[in-house]
Amino acid sequence: MERAFKLGYGYDSHRFLNLEEKKLLETQTSVELETEYLSQEKKLIIGGVVLEEKYQKAFGPFKARSDGDVLYHAVVNALLSALSNKKARDIGSLFPNNDSKNSNRNSADFVRKSAELLQGSSYELIDLKIMVKSQIRMQWHLVEKNLESFFAFQKIFPDIHVQATSGEEMDDAGKGLGVEVFVVCLLQNKTLQS
Repeated sequence: MERAFKLGYGYDSHRFLNLEEKKLLETQTSVELETEYLSQEKKLIIGGVVLEEKYQKAFGPFKARSDGDVLYHAVVNALLSALSNKKARDIGSLFPNNDSKNSNRNSADFVRKSAELLQGSSYELIDLKIMVKSQIRMQWHLVEKNLESFFAFQKIFPDIHVQATSGEEMDDAGKGLGVEVFVVCLLQNKTLQS
């Protein structure tokens, strides 16, 4: 018997490029590592929003294989956690970070794939709560709007809410060396709809 509700938890973190990596990109347009792809073309993106130039200069892009959108990655992990599909256990199962096809890939592709898996299931997303730990300040309503677009197929409009904390310099994210994102989602069985 299927459950009425399913809970999912997602987490991801990415650090910004360090000085050595930034210097390397001054002499090369791109660098292919085992699980990361560094490129002069990469931008700092969070929740599908390309951050303003002051943050691009201060922090640079994330160290990652894809575009490094840490918020989208955590959302994908939360959705996959709730769906409990053993073949699509986490984001790395679907989009391995050692596959060059994912180099600088738009993380919206990852959210789209997890939304497709959700659409093909017996569930719909009803709650998506996101906590971002970083030194970056941005308009979180833009991220919420971006996320809403992935779930337009649903009958229920999900409640999506993004919060932020500075971390008060307690760890690397709090010190501005990267970003951590924590996500909780709640799915509801479609049979419960009236």
